[in-house]
Amino acid sequence: MNQIKTILVPTDFSIPADYALYYAVELAKVYNSSIILYHSFIPFESGFYPIAQSNKENDENENNLINRLTKIKHEILKSNKDCSISVRVNRGPESLKLVEFCKKNKVDLVVMGTTGASGLKEVVMGSFTANTMITASCPVLAIPKGCKFKIPKKIIFASNYNRNDNKAIDFLLKWNEPFNAEINILHIDDEDNSIVFNEKKFMEYKQKIKTQFKDITLSFKHIKEDSISKALIETALNDKADILSILPIKNRNFWDNLFHKSITKTTAFLIPIPLLSIPTK
Repeated sequence: MNQIKTILVPTDFSIPADYALYYAVELAKVYNSSIILYHSFIPFESGFYPIAQSNKENDENENNLINRLTKIKHEILKSNKDCSISVRVNRGPESLKLVEFCKKNKVDLVVMGTTGASGLKEVVMGSFTANTMITASCPVLAIPKGCKFKIPKKIIFASNYNRNDNKAIDFLLKWNEPFNAEINILHIDDEDNSIVFNEKKFMEYKQKIKTQFKDITLSFKHIKEDSISKALIETALNDKADILSILPIKNRNFWDNLFHKSITKTTAFLIPIPLLSIPTK
């Protein structure tokens, strides 16, 4: 059953956004999905200009953006003739309009870059990606700059023993049907509870998931680490995971560590594999 029918790809016309688009094109082939290439802009408004003049400038801007998106679409179609791509331009703050558009148009997946063009824009776009993952009603797949599509062989699902994990795992299993990748459920404990207590919770959770998904092979890992984001990235790299999947996390420091801040004192780290956020509400 194909549950990924429509993929939305927001673009700010940067190189990271291009990587996300080309990843989405390959993913659309796997799921036989259509792609919406999307951009939102802040309309021009000024008390010093007549409304008619402002409307004219906004219309011209929108048409120029549509033409720019259409040009990208035609470039994609040159080597992907069977790909279904449409373009949409919206007016208003992208952080609000994108989430609103996804819900209204029943988008099944957003594929976007983790960073913007450069400098300060990179930080802003990183924050925008994190915010979209938290607020979107559909799953969001964040693609790091330089990341090319490949069939995943290992997927890590980061669990906090959430009662909605079963919904996320159910989505992940359906997502994984075309790939048949190994799925590892990872819990990272940064609390001061006793080892015995944590291990007991882990065994109870493990049994619960195994009972619900008894016909599926799942592996489990439980580790203790002060920094969850640091441990997530390091475990994903050490285990050679191809995708890291999480539930939406409303924690600024968590996203900073994944997208921007240093994992060590000497290395500025950007998560190097796709990050899949799965809302469960």
